[in-house]
Amino acid sequence: RLLAINWLFSMSWDVHAFAVPLLGHERGFAASTIGLILGVFTLSVTGIRLVIPVLAHRLREVTVLRVSMLGTAAVFAAYPFAPNAWAMGALAALLGLTLGSVQPMIMSLLHQVTPHDRHGEALALRSMAINATSTVMPLLFGASGALVGTSLLFWAVGAVVLAGARLPRKPQGPAG
Repeated sequence: RLLAINWLFSMSWDVHAFAVPLLGHERGFAASTIGLILGVFTLSVTGIRLVIPVLAHRLREVTVLRVSMLGTAAVFAAYPFAPNAWAMGALAALLGLTLGSVQPMIMSLLHQVTPHDRHGEALALRSMAINATSTVMPLLFGASGALVGTSLLFWAVGAVVLAGARLPRKPQGPAG
C-alpha cells in the first residue's frame, strides 16, 4: 500500500513537470513564464522540506499523506481553470507544499513497517518504482495529452490520486 501511495505521488510530480509546460503553451505563456511557474513549485518543495523537521514530531505520517493526496487532487482539478500565470504560480506553490511534504513521511513509514534487516530492500524497491514511473509515465502522459487534451490529463491524474486517498493507514509494524 505504501509503495502504491509513493507511486501516486511520483506520478503527480511527473505529470506536473510534463503538463504545466503544455498548459502554459496552450495559454500562450512565454517559456520564461512557464519556467517561473515550475520554479515556484521547486521553491515551495524546498520550503516545506525545511519546515517538516520542525513539525514532524507533531504530525502523524498517515494524516500528512492523506491531506497531501486530497490537496494534490484539488490542485490538479483547479489547474485547467487557472486564468493566468499568477493563478498557475499559486497552484504550483500549493502543489509544492503537498508533494514536498510526503517524501519524509513515506520514508518514516517505510522504516516503521519494514523489518530492520530488510530496510535496504524496501528502499531499493521504492527507488525502482520511482525510476520506472519517471521513465514510463511521460510516454503515457504524452500519448494521453495528445489524445484527450491537457486539462483532461490533469483531471484524470487528480481523480486517481483522490481515489488513492483511502490508502494511507496507521502502520502495523514490521511484517516479519
